[in-house]
Amino acid sequence: MEFASNGDEPWVGNFAKYCAESPSSVHADLGSRAVVVVAGGAGYVVDTQERRLVREIGFDIRHIWFDIGIQAMVMSNGLRFEAFDAHAILWRIRRFSWDGIRNVESSGAIVTGEAPDPMSEQWIPFRLELSTGDVQGGSYNGPAM
Repeated sequence: MEFASNGDEPWVGNFAKYCAESPSSVHADLGSRAVVVVAGGAGYVVDTQERRLVREIGFDIRHIWFDIGIQAMVMSNGLRFEAFDAHAILWRIRRFSWDGIRNVESSGAIVTGEAPDPMSEQWIPFRLELSTGDVQGGSYNGPAM
Protein backbone atom coordinates (compact mmCIF):
# COMPACT_ATOMS: atom_id res chain seq x y z
CA MET A 1 0.00 0.00 0.00
CA GLU A 2 1.34 3.44 -0.84
CA PHE A 3 1.17 6.23 1.74
CA ALA A 4 1.61 9.96 1.11
CA SER A 5 1.05 12.73 3.63
CA ASN A 6 1.61 16.48 3.88
CA GLY A 7 3.59 16.67 0.64
CA ASP A 8 6.18 14.18 1.95
CA GLU A 9 7.76 11.62 -0.32
CA PRO A 10 5.36 8.68 -0.81
CA TRP A 11 6.34 5.38 0.79
CA VAL A 12 5.12 1.80 0.60
CA GLY A 13 4.03 -0.52 3.40
CA ASN A 14 3.54 -4.25 2.91
CA PHE A 15 1.03 -6.13 5.06
CA ALA A 16 0.72 -9.87 5.58
CA LYS A 17 -2.76 -11.25 5.03
CA TYR A 18 -4.46 -13.62 7.43
CA CYS A 19 -6.58 -15.29 4.75
CA ALA A 20 -7.03 -14.45 1.08
CA GLU A 21 -10.83 -14.79 1.39
CA SER A 22 -11.05 -12.44 4.41
CA PRO A 23 -11.87 -8.76 3.88
CA SER A 24 -9.33 -5.98 3.34
CA SER A 25 -9.93 -2.29 4.08
CA VAL A 26 -8.23 0.97 5.03
CA HIS A 27 -9.50 3.37 7.73
CA ALA A 28 -8.16 6.90 8.25
CA ASP A 29 -10.62 7.87 10.99
CA LEU A 30 -8.17 8.09 13.92
CA GLY A 31 -6.52 11.35 12.93
CA SER A 32 -3.95 12.58 10.47
CA ARG A 33 -1.19 10.18 11.57
CA ALA A 34 -2.92 6.87 12.32
CA VAL A 35 -4.18 4.60 9.56
CA VAL A 36 -5.80 1.25 10.25
CA VAL A 37 -5.09 -1.36 7.57
CA VAL A 38 -6.92 -4.67 7.38
CA ALA A 39 -5.19 -7.05 4.97
CA GLY A 40 -7.11 -10.25 4.41
CA GLY A 41 -8.47 -10.09 7.97
CA ALA A 42 -5.14 -9.17 9.65
CA GLY A 43 -5.15 -5.74 11.29
CA TYR A 44 -2.45 -3.11 11.68
CA VAL A 45 -2.22 0.46 13.02
CA VAL A 46 0.36 2.51 11.13
CA ASP A 47 1.84 5.92 12.02
CA THR A 48 2.05 7.47 8.55
CA GLN A 49 4.31 10.36 9.58
CA GLU A 50 6.90 8.21 11.35
CA ARG A 51 6.46 5.45 8.75
CA ARG A 52 6.18 2.70 11.33
CA LEU A 53 3.89 -0.01 12.61
CA VAL A 54 2.29 1.08 15.88
CA ARG A 55 0.70 -2.29 16.65
CA GLU A 56 -0.94 -5.34 15.21
CA ILE A 57 -4.62 -5.47 16.14
CA GLY A 58 -5.33 -9.12 15.56
CA PHE A 59 -6.35 -11.49 12.86
CA ASP A 60 -9.56 -12.85 11.37
CA ILE A 61 -11.14 -9.40 11.65
CA ARG A 62 -14.70 -9.77 10.47
CA HIS A 63 -16.21 -6.42 11.51
CA ILE A 64 -14.50 -3.05 11.86
CA TRP A 65 -15.83 0.49 11.95
CA PHE A 66 -15.20 3.91 13.47
CA ASP A 67 -17.67 4.84 16.18
CA ILE A 68 -18.11 8.58 16.47
CA GLY A 69 -19.63 8.34 19.97
CA ILE A 70 -16.49 6.90 21.55
CA GLN A 71 -14.10 8.34 18.93
CA ALA A 72 -12.55 4.92 18.40
CA MET A 73 -12.35 1.98 16.04
CA VAL A 74 -14.46 -1.02 17.03
CA MET A 75 -13.52 -4.42 15.70
CA SER A 76 -14.55 -8.04 16.11
CA ASN A 77 -13.05 -11.37 15.14
CA GLY A 78 -16.38 -13.12 15.65
CA LEU A 79 -15.48 -14.21 19.19
CA ARG A 80 -15.00 -10.89 21.02
CA PHE A 81 -14.94 -7.12 20.43
CA GLU A 82 -12.24 -4.51 21.03
CA ALA A 83 -12.22 -0.71 20.85
CA PHE A 84 -9.07 1.33 20.31
CA ASP A 85 -7.94 4.80 19.35
CA ALA A 86 -4.65 5.97 17.86
CA HIS A 87 -2.88 5.58 21.21
CA ALA A 88 -4.33 2.68 23.17
CA ILE A 89 -6.87 -0.09 23.57
CA LEU A 90 -9.93 1.41 25.28
CA TRP A 91 -11.45 -1.96 26.14
CA ARG A 92 -11.34 -5.60 25.07
CA ILE A 93 -14.29 -7.72 26.10
CA ARG A 94 -14.38 -11.35 27.16
CA ARG A 95 -15.08 -14.02 24.60
CA PHE A 96 -18.86 -14.28 24.18
CA SER A 97 -19.27 -16.48 21.07
CA TRP A 98 -18.29 -20.04 20.22
CA ASP A 99 -17.68 -19.27 16.55
CA GLY A 100 -18.82 -16.15 14.77
CA ILE A 101 -21.57 -13.58 15.00
CA ARG A 102 -24.32 -12.41 12.68
CA ASN A 103 -26.90 -9.65 12.33
CA VAL A 104 -24.51 -7.12 13.88
CA GLU A 105 -26.11 -3.67 14.16
CA SER A 106 -24.82 -0.51 15.79
CA SER A 107 -27.39 1.97 17.04
CA GLY A 108 -26.01 4.85 19.05
CA ALA A 109 -23.97 3.48 21.95
CA ILE A 110 -25.30 -0.09 21.59
CA VAL A 111 -24.24 -2.97 19.32
CA THR A 112 -26.54 -5.97 19.01
CA GLY A 113 -26.30 -9.25 17.18
CA GLU A 114 -26.41 -13.01 17.57
CA ALA A 115 -23.85 -15.68 18.42
CA PRO A 116 -24.27 -19.38 17.57
CA ASP A 117 -24.72 -21.99 20.30
CA PRO A 118 -23.41 -25.36 19.04
CA MET A 119 -25.23 -27.27 21.83
CA SER A 120 -28.72 -26.04 20.98
CA GLU A 121 -28.05 -25.08 17.34
CA GLN A 122 -29.72 -21.73 18.05
CA TRP A 123 -28.47 -18.15 17.66
CA ILE A 124 -28.29 -16.36 21.02
CA PRO A 125 -28.69 -12.55 21.15
CA PHE A 126 -25.96 -10.32 22.57
CA ARG A 127 -25.82 -6.65 23.51
CA LEU A 128 -22.62 -4.58 23.74
CA GLU A 129 -22.37 -1.15 25.42
CA LEU A 130 -19.76 0.77 23.39
CA SER A 131 -18.86 3.31 26.09
CA THR A 132 -17.84 0.62 28.61
CA GLY A 133 -17.29 -2.57 26.63
CA ASP A 134 -19.88 -4.36 28.77
CA VAL A 135 -21.40 -7.30 26.90
CA GLN A 136 -24.50 -9.26 27.87
CA GLY A 137 -25.71 -12.47 26.30
CA GLY A 138 -23.97 -14.40 23.60
CA SER A 139 -23.34 -18.13 23.43
CA TYR A 140 -20.02 -18.62 25.23
CA ASN A 141 -19.51 -18.31 29.01
CA GLY A 142 -16.44 -20.48 29.49
CA PRO A 143 -12.82 -19.61 30.21
CA ALA A 144 -11.37 -16.51 28.54
CA MET A 145 -9.33 -18.54 26.03
